[in-house]
Amino acid sequence: MAKEKQKKKPNPLKQRYKIVLMNENTFEEEWSFRLSLGNLIYGFGIISILLIVIGVLLVIYTPLKQWIPEYPTAEMRQALIDNSLKTDSLALAIQRQELYINNVKKILTGNPMAEGKMVSSTLRTMITDTTISRQYDSIIRAQVEYARVTNISPIRKTKEEVSLGQIQFFPPVLGVVSNAFNLTEQHYGIDIVTKPESFICATLSGTIIYAGWTLEGGNTIQIQHDNEIISVYKHNSKILKKQGDLVYAGEPIAVVGNTGEYSTGPHLHFEIWYKGSPLNPALYVSFN
Repeated sequence: MAKEKQKKKPNPLKQRYKIVLMNENTFEEEWSFRLSLGNLIYGFGIISILLIVIGVLLVIYTPLKQWIPEYPTAEMRQALIDNSLKTDSLALAIQRQELYINNVKKILTGNPMAEGKMVSSTLRTMITDTTISRQYDSIIRAQVEYARVTNISPIRKTKEEVSLGQIQFFPPVLGVVSNAFNLTEQHYGIDIVTKPESFICATLSGTIIYAGWTLEGGNTIQIQHDNEIISVYKHNSKILKKQGDLVYAGEPIAVVGNTGEYSTGPHLHFEIWYKGSPLNPALYVSFN
């Protein structure tokens, strides 16, 4: 008995199909299309790849990317760069501030009496008083001492040192001296009573190295002048200048007031420091 040849099963991917569109009334063939399962899968794959490529291109090169959560837009990248630069700048500023504070500490831990000069009330308060309020006020005044040592004033400096007797001090206010200069009581200036809200003028031309609030002196202004002279104006009701401003002798810088813990009424507390030592302003300035 002859063996029957086994028929091979057709490959389903190659088996062709015909899609026919017929007229329902006449049953006439209107349109037909032949395809195989393999061709269908192949065509679907090609279309899918094209759709994926088009979608990726739209996301990359169109504003659609902004609608995708957590997608780093150009604005976000710029913000990250700006924040990084600000962080670096802040770190540099902190380093400079630490260096500045260390320099001030070196001044404070030195020997101010080595040249026979008196320790200022600023340094004395910093060394002996440990309360927070005194330390805050003293640090500010220590900055003035540091500025004096480093000569930061942009005002033109004289080539030859001028004696104090040759300097014409402008009276900051006109009034009556109510509390005189007294080294024993550590009162390193004089108190001048005058009309409230009177203008306070700079006694010499210079640069304002501090203009702000201290617990002891209230609204305070400190000016660095040529020849290592610093003038201090306390208890002001208003400050008319800011730190770094250039002022000239007789120019209004503040208004008489009654601010600060050590103020007992409207007046001006006025100090003059020369090379780290306090001077009696009454010897150089006429307040009448």
